[in-house]
Amino acid sequence: MLEQIRNKYLYNKTQIVELTKEGIVIASDNLVYTIDLQASIADSHPFFETIISLIDQENEDFTFSCIHLDVNSEKKTIDIIFNSGSKENNPILVFFDFTEHYNNFQNIAQEKNESILSFHLAELKNQQLESEKSFKNKFLANVSHDLRTPISASLWFVGMLEKSDLTASQYEMIQFLKETNNHIKELVDDILDLSKIEMGEIRIHNNSFDFIEMIHHIEKIISPKATARNLDFKVIKDERLPQFIVGDKTRIVQIIINLLDNAVKFTKKGRVLLSVMVKEITNDTAIIHVKVVDTGSGIKSNDKDEVFQSFKKLHDSKKIEGSGLGLSIVSNLLELMGGTIDYETEINIGTTFNIELPLLINSVLVGELKPFEYIKISNKLDVLIVEDDEINQLLLMKLLLNHGGFNINVANNGLQALEMIERNPYELIFMDKEMPQMNGIKTTSIIRTNPNDKINSIPIIGVSGHSVKTEKGICDALGFNGYVVKPFKKEEIYEAIYAVLKLKKS
Repeated sequence: MLEQIRNKYLYNKTQIVELTKEGIVIASDNLVYTIDLQASIADSHPFFETIISLIDQENEDFTFSCIHLDVNSEKKTIDIIFNSGSKENNPILVFFDFTEHYNNFQNIAQEKNESILSFHLAELKNQQLESEKSFKNKFLANVSHDLRTPISASLWFVGMLEKSDLTASQYEMIQFLKETNNHIKELVDDILDLSKIEMGEIRIHNNSFDFIEMIHHIEKIISPKATARNLDFKVIKDERLPQFIVGDKTRIVQIIINLLDNAVKFTKKGRVLLSVMVKEITNDTAIIHVKVVDTGSGIKSNDKDEVFQSFKKLHDSKKIEGSGLGLSIVSNLLELMGGTIDYETEINIGTTFNIELPLLINSVLVGELKPFEYIKISNKLDVLIVEDDEINQLLLMKLLLNHGGFNINVANNGLQALEMIERNPYELIFMDKEMPQMNGIKTTSIIRTNPNDKINSIPIIGVSGHSVKTEKGICDALGFNGYVVKPFKKEEIYEAIYAVLKLKKS
């Protein structure tokens, strides 16, 4: 029985060839290849020249695996065992035909390799996308710093000029500069918001605030813009609106202002309407329905699915400003707050945006905001400003001089700052993060590792144009005691000083 099975499955898979010591074929069953008798084995295929060279060995076994041979037009993939023979026995070749096995194995290996290759290509593509995204966000952060620095200074000086004695013509030019700088600042803020959203660094900060007062604030912002374009602007408020709610006031204002700015921008004549109504109310929650209506140009129907995409401008006019980021940011912010947005539009008739936003009601009254409380500094403190930009040097100097209580020195870079600190351990340092020769991070690190306790303990406030939340975390870890972002307000600078120096308000 076993012999029958062996013959069935192995008989035509093996071949035995007997040779003389000179390599002449004297016997072969030709079950795998047809090999001529009384001919040199090397005549069958050049590979067998190897066999001839091994015949002189005494009774040695040699194994050759996966040999591809084409003998007499027969293509096979075989394993070969060669015994060199002895004085009593002739050399023997044994062929094992594994052609089918190796072909199947090759197909499987190829499929596996293709699968692995596809996986690695997909992984490389993902890595490339992540790398590109990381590069983009880092680029935006760096550009932000470079843009925020001159914007901060420009807005501050324009504000100072606006308060001075001006002719009507000069005042008009100042207003133009102010409007232009604010527009640039808005574009920078939009780009940074989009970057933070993509990095998952946008956080919703819920605090109690006066919702009715917020609507009045928005009305005051939009009314002059609508009037300038001869548009009728109207605000409708539901009498049931809760006065005090818990939410992210800054982001809610950003969303509504964005929609109203677009409405004014795209409406040549007619009206713009803001409606704020209560859709549903319970003891502690109100679902607010905000509607922004305009009689503008409308949105093309084939653009309907692209309205909330980044960098998508829904018009071709070069006269209409915008980055195409606003509605994308609005949509993402609403999603973070659990809200929704949709719209209806008709070409040359107008567009209506509808927002639904759930907000918590706060029954505890919020007191009126108190004016900023300055802390008088009687004993003047030595302050070092480390900043390479002359405009920002001047800006910080004026803010500190206006406050009073500071003796001020300026270093143009980190190396110069270290020399000045060795001569005079200052009581406070403002350190710009981005500087040539030696940046603020490296400089701060050197200060913190100085063996002199009077130097390594100097309070340092980091100054940067990077508003990304992780930047503050990095600065905290590197030894900054405080952190302010350009463009900053004077109150923010003063609050940072009070916090770092642990000055208490009376």
